[in-house]
Amino acid sequence: MTARFIRLKPILLVLIALVGISSCSKSVDPPPVENSISLSGAAEKGPFSKGASLTIQELDNQLKPTGRTFTTKTIDDKGSFEFQNIALKSDFIQVNIDGNYFDEITGHQSTTPIKLSSLVNIRDKKQFNLNIFGQLEQKRVQYLVQSQKLDFKTAKTQAIAEVYKALFVGTAAPSTTESISLSDSSDHAAILLAVSAALLKASESDNVKLVALIQTIADDLETDGRLSETVSTVFKNSLSHLNTDLLIFNIKKHYKDNGLELKNFNIQDQFTVRIVGEIIKDSFFKTLEDFQTFNNSIRLDMVRLSEKYFILEGLYSGTLGNTTLEDYTQFYRHRVSASNPLNSDLYNSYYRLIRAINLLVDQSRKTKVMDAQQFQYTGYTYLALLYDQMINLWGDPVFVHPDNYKELENGPAIARSKTENVRTELINGLKTAVPKLAQADYGLGATVLARLLRDQGLYAEARVQLDRLMQSGLYSLAAPFKVHSSLVPEGILSWDFEAVGSIPRNDNAAWYSKGRIHHIVRYSEVLLISSEVDYHLGNTLSSLQQFNQIRKRNGSTELITSGPSVWLAIADVYGQDMKNEGLYFAALKRVQRAELELSIDKNKLLLPIPEVQLHQNALLTQNPGY
Repeated sequence: MTARFIRLKPILLVLIALVGISSCSKSVDPPPVENSISLSGAAEKGPFSKGASLTIQELDNQLKPTGRTFTTKTIDDKGSFEFQNIALKSDFIQVNIDGNYFDEITGHQSTTPIKLSSLVNIRDKKQFNLNIFGQLEQKRVQYLVQSQKLDFKTAKTQAIAEVYKALFVGTAAPSTTESISLSDSSDHAAILLAVSAALLKASESDNVKLVALIQTIADDLETDGRLSETVSTVFKNSLSHLNTDLLIFNIKKHYKDNGLELKNFNIQDQFTVRIVGEIIKDSFFKTLEDFQTFNNSIRLDMVRLSEKYFILEGLYSGTLGNTTLEDYTQFYRHRVSASNPLNSDLYNSYYRLIRAINLLVDQSRKTKVMDAQQFQYTGYTYLALLYDQMINLWGDPVFVHPDNYKELENGPAIARSKTENVRTELINGLKTAVPKLAQADYGLGATVLARLLRDQGLYAEARVQLDRLMQSGLYSLAAPFKVHSSLVPEGILSWDFEAVGSIPRNDNAAWYSKGRIHHIVRYSEVLLISSEVDYHLGNTLSSLQQFNQIRKRNGSTELITSGPSVWLAIADVYGQDMKNEGLYFAALKRVQRAELELSIDKNKLLLPIPEVQLHQNALLTQNPGY
């Protein structure tokens, strides 16, 4: 058959061509539109130093480089950066930084640089942060997008949740790592600070080791979002032995030096493992100077701890006025919850310091260094003071002491001990320690021993200790204008915040501070303990004479009374002369007036045990009513 060709009219050819073009256009995506955009944020390991180099690499939707890059540098020591008017076609970028950073452990700039990178979706986003979480999650995100075919947003959300879980974070993860910044003092900022420091600690502040550890974690997480047991154990050990108080002090000081005031970080409540504090190895204690240095560090920590204690006790006992800050308001209104971060921080701070003191006592018992053995007695005095304060707030404590603290190093469960039994142990220990204390520490040991004997109802024994102390001539009442402006003659355990080289005050010091001198223990309390003891021994006249010394010094008229009113009058002096010094709440409870004076139920005579501690210690029990 001969084929026949049909001649098409020109108009028909045009229509066919148009149909073909239309049909093809439905299957081809339009080319990406180039957009000019400015991006800013902060790069934090610790905060990167001024002059660190940043590079943006544009990525396609499979997170492959397109070849377009842009560079800038950090503009300050907070890690701030800005990319101005860069032309991007894709929403996806990889941001890389190379530079030195603030080392949150040493409190100084790193001596060598480090590189970090992060994957970011910049759609509808002009600001983002670069931090160590972005590096840790990066391989996992790429795997989920490229191999598991997840969209970028879902992959990022899953990856950071897996990173948090792998690193023992109990707090729910954010949707993206680039929303986290140290500068906002949020829970996620606290997590970033702790994780960054734990990695640095595990690497011994060696950046080569740090990079290798970060890479190992990222490799482990890549295909299943989990860490190997070996890497997990290394990180857990480093995290659990962080000196969180030092980290917080260092990072806040760094930002303050760079013009930004940060709030406190709540590290302890964010993790599922107990952070027991920094381990000082036995080999640290080689010379008398080593013991003295460690003892001085403990005393500084006691000052810091007492500031927190005075504020919360003052709010709870009504000697401080209310505040608009909700966590503090719970104390003023006697509605402290088990999840209150201030309550948890204070509780954890006690046990971190107790661990350090137990180490001091233990090492000074073993040492052959001449004159260093004395620190076992000084340390035991510190322990007794801290447990006395803890009992006032929470009742029966978990009793960690020099003979069992090493067994508890890895955080096994331990039950609470009865207050009466703990006091008996402390009294027996102090009876041995006090006669052997150096003169500078004798007043503290004798005062704390007299406190415990009074609280245990051993008034005759307390009288003996008080007589020795009061007849020593070491202390006396200061003139009114000198009580809080001079260490002598009243200060027993005190700190001068205006001395050269002193540590800065607590952020909220204005609430409770009475002057440059911060008294943890002072001679006015000795007279009040003595007055209480004499009252219980039936020596009413002597009791009146002693607390009237304080009233007279303060310009008040002397009281002439008898019977139970003497006891109540003593408590009133605690509330007037020694308010905001951590003593009034305990005094109200001793005279059985706390419920009436503070309008509280019986269960509010104690604070709740923090819920995070209950989760970490299976044998720990909650106080009644919470």
